Amino acid sequence: MLIETLILALLISMLRGGKISHLDKLALRESWLVPVALIIQSGIYWAAVREVGFAQNWLVQLLGTGSYFLLLFFTWRNRTFPGMSFITLGILLNTIVIALNGGVMPVDPLFLPEESRKALLKGQGTHGLMTSMTHLSFLADRFYLNIPGLKQVFSVGDILIDIGVFFLVSRTMVRRQGRRTEASSNSIL
Repeated sequence: MLIETLILALLISMLRGGKISHLDKLALRESWLVPVALIIQSGIYWAAVREVGFAQNWLVQLLGTGSYFLLLFFTWRNRTFPGMSFITLGILLNTIVIALNGGVMPVDPLFLPEESRKALLKGQGTHGLMTSMTHLSFLADRFYLNIPGLKQVFSVGDILIDIGVFFLVSRTMVRRQGRRTEASSNSIL
């Protein structure tokens, strides 16, 4: 849902007079942590799907959970930006549920096709099936969005991340510089 949220934030911001060029002024600290975390997560997923030999062992769990700590550190360093508190809370909730469930995000099997359920039972990827043994299942991927062209399972943390990203993009693109200029010109008169 993150890509859809970004597209929606861009479109709504442009309709409100925002400029995409304002995004280049968004100077996020330690932004290199985001691609590093995504590379780690992608590598774990790729190795599991390709059955390279990484089983769900302690190293895979440590790397997967550790990648979320990199994202948490990134959001903490950028906590003054609009929407970042939502992003931080969302990543924190996802990190907690992943850490408590062996390094994988539990997914409600009710919404998955049989092929996906079988893949998750084999331990393929960064997700696992939600069971009665799942810790904090209310924070897992248990919500389902089914609209034409988009079928998505997501968590409370994912919702918070999307809200935060929406605020970050829209408030950066739509700046209220006109009001400041107007107020300063009125004070001269």
